[in-house]
Amino acid sequence: MKAVGTKLALLFVLGAFVLNFPVLAIFNHGDILAGIPVLYLYLFGVWMAGIAAVWVLGRARWEDEE
Repeated sequence: MKAVGTKLALLFVLGAFVLNFPVLAIFNHGDILAGIPVLYLYLFGVWMAGIAAVWVLGRARWEDEE
């Protein structure tokens, strides 16, 4: 169970890194993909991936307790 907490903490640090200035600056340009700015696609993609990762890790934690 302790490993899940460590993975969640690592996921938080990774999320903070990919949503910070140096990485966001890579995607902050005027290109548009399918009518949507690349920065918006990146932000929502990272956000959805983070939610999915927390869901998977949280589900594993509850299944271990049963």
